[in-house]
Amino acid sequence: MFQVSVMSDAPATLDPTKKPAGAMTMVYKDYYFLRRWVDYYGRQFGREHLYILSHGGDPEHDRICEGANVIRLPRDPTMWRMERRRWSVNSQFSAGMLRYYNWFIVSDVDEVVIVDPAVAPDLVTYLGRYTGKRVPASLCPFGIELVHNPEEEPEPLEDDKPILSRRRVFRANANYAKPCVLRKETGFTVGGHANGHQPRVLDPHLYLVHLRFFDFDMVTERLAGRKDMRAIMAGDRNPDEVGKAWGKDLETFLALSKGVAVREDAELPEFRKRMIDEQQHLHDGKITFFGGGRTKSLFRLPDRFASVF
Repeated sequence: MFQVSVMSDAPATLDPTKKPAGAMTMVYKDYYFLRRWVDYYGRQFGREHLYILSHGGDPEHDRICEGANVIRLPRDPTMWRMERRRWSVNSQFSAGMLRYYNWFIVSDVDEVVIVDPAVAPDLVTYLGRYTGKRVPASLCPFGIELVHNPEEEPEPLEDDKPILSRRRVFRANANYAKPCVLRKETGFTVGGHANGHQPRVLDPHLYLVHLRFFDFDMVTERLAGRKDMRAIMAGDRNPDEVGKAWGKDLETFLALSKGVAVREDAELPEFRKRMIDEQQHLHDGKITFFGGGRTKSLFRLPDRFASVF
């Protein structure tokens, strides 16, 4: 069985001097994703509880994030150790915010955490059900990557329509079951795929929706641009040794985008069990990564998710 922590329908034991929940991201350009991120989490928590680290400072970020907290960070044009710097800042900033919030979400701008609408109407309600002294230090939502096959989902995205009303085909990816919903401060690994909390807790009803492959036209344009960024990051080094997570994304997407969902299924209990059974404990047991890899098949979220995000 996959891990489930103690939950209750009774009111949670929250620190009344703190706000229920907030969220942060760091962003460079990525205006479409930032609009979606701010609109979604603004509805969940209120814009005043969102923190956007604007990498390089960008007036368009200020405009998109009106009502939220935009913090400008300098951008090194060489992007030396960019990901290490970024996740160090994310770790330390979130630690500070947990002095003011009971729960705090740390995510990339193309990721959002949602709750199954059959279980709770919003994140604050759901997180409030974790009670007592056994509340996990952090939660890992089930990681799903939307995968757009334009022949199977031909309707275009519209700014005033939820993404999940048009795109619900996905593959599960254990690497994106990130421990991103924090109750206590921690240090993240690069990419945010693990942190220092033990044990890792795979939440049964939360999902991390990753938008890396969510729309054919936008994805192909964005991933081509990332190849250029990878070359800058490499400098005099071999580009194959830099930004490895981005290296084959475009080729991977083009192959996945021809796939068809085998069934409607949000739970995937067999895959969740595999994630737990095959987890790896590294660095003397201080860091844990889920096993399972990625599903070979594609699946489709049920219709009840269509209006969530």
